[in-house]
Amino acid sequence: MCAAGCSAVSPGVRADVSGGSDPLGKRSTGRGESACDGLEGPPTGTAGSMNPVPAGSGQPPNHKMGPPSRKRRALRRAAAATGAQMDDQGPQYLVDGVQLRPSDAGWQQALERAYAGAAKPLCLCRHGGVPMYIAHYQQFFVKRLPDTGHRHHPTCASYEPPPGQSGLGEVLGEAVIERAPDRVEVRLEFPLTRRIGRPVVPGEPGAVRTEVAARRRRLGLRGLAHLLLQRGGFNRWYPRMQGKRTWYVVRKHLLAAAHEIETKGVRLADFLLIPEPFSLDDAAAISKRRARAMAVLLSPGEDVQFKLMLVMSELKEFCATNIDHRIVLRHMPDCPLYMERKAGERFKKVFECEYEAWAHQRSAEQAGQADPWRLRFLFCGLIYAKREGVYFVDTATLVMLSSTWIPLDHPYEQLLIDELVRQERCFLKPLRFESKQGATFPNAVLLDTGDAETPLDIVTPFMIDRDRALKQQALARRAAGWIWDMRTQQEPPPLPRAIHHGPRAAAAYTTAAT
Repeated sequence: MCAAGCSAVSPGVRADVSGGSDPLGKRSTGRGESACDGLEGPPTGTAGSMNPVPAGSGQPPNHKMGPPSRKRRALRRAAAATGAQMDDQGPQYLVDGVQLRPSDAGWQQALERAYAGAAKPLCLCRHGGVPMYIAHYQQFFVKRLPDTGHRHHPTCASYEPPPGQSGLGEVLGEAVIERAPDRVEVRLEFPLTRRIGRPVVPGEPGAVRTEVAARRRRLGLRGLAHLLLQRGGFNRWYPRMQGKRTWYVVRKHLLAAAHEIETKGVRLADFLLIPEPFSLDDAAAISKRRARAMAVLLSPGEDVQFKLMLVMSELKEFCATNIDHRIVLRHMPDCPLYMERKAGERFKKVFECEYEAWAHQRSAEQAGQADPWRLRFLFCGLIYAKREGVYFVDTATLVMLSSTWIPLDHPYEQLLIDELVRQERCFLKPLRFESKQGATFPNAVLLDTGDAETPLDIVTPFMIDRDRALKQQALARRAAGWIWDMRTQQEPPPLPRAIHHGPRAAAAYTTAAT
């Protein structure tokens, strides 16, 4: 299918290494800032830490002192009116009967007292408040309780639609199991090591079966990438994020999400490589740190043929050599990866839509036609060391994203997502994970249209018949929404206007506080 209408869900491509691929509890920082905000510049400390603003500073992260601009004042008034608590001071909570913001001087002390008394704070985005919980890791943090995301106001950073409105609903409870609000177990369909020999099939040939095992749902590489992006908050957008989602911020929040995910008894962060921002001035030191992280691939156990590591970064080059395919990722230009020739051809075929869009964009960039709204292509691959300094890809997937790091299923969604960003709207992008019913999900969901979200759908003439039928069935079930039918409308229809409820929001806080 062409780039305009490819709709196949392709979880990954696997190469044969022996011969030759938060409905779950959104995090908030100690200052109450959602991890999806992407507001911070590089703080001091390690890249994976949250580095909250010291309690009592009264200063939001990454904002200069001085009088606010006209635009910032307008955004503050609009956010306060909707009850979204989207101003620079952060959300408002009721902690032990006292209304507090994370920027208040006594924020950490109040959380400490509530934590000792096992009290649950309330998020004041709704009448009566929504219960939260307090976690302690170096500092105290307010986090969303499981299965309460839909109870928050759509513009609240803790809001999350029910899992059934995205591909997460199909894997939640089986492949994705929430053991605690900040600890998620995933069951993967791919191994983390390759062992010598073949697995032994139990039972004698022709033996009578005496049991039947239920097939367990497991998460593929595409689903794992979507889970990381969703828990990192990159499936949603607020106007204040503009210009703040640098690779440093993306890496930081993906690593933070990986620390909360466990699989096969280990943390995902222990075998995840996300290269740090590359700098020519610090290239030697960066290379040494990366080599130390990848050293685990060079020390397999006695019964292990290859150890595998997951690497995630933007795709920069993908080209055929005389014997295989060479892959260069952004921020690690001095460490190319390789994929066997047949696996590389399968990769281009399975991800025809994404690869074609990447190739066209790459050609334009090489011709000097850089586009500030360019698409991004996140390469996620399991790699192994074939020998010292030579790393091959075992399994890979390719995730397409907007210029603002919003995951996309189709290139045509870029038109809608970029327009929402330009109009400074608050919205969420439902992720497919590995669902075969992905066409039933909205292409985006507006969060700033009042007390209920507004689904946005696109119908194109290049959709396959099955996806078009699923989309029409989903549209018929929805009471209201916005539809752009590209078959009859060359331009998108006007978007629903943002609705602000100043008095209602103020009443919500008063009611919850009393």
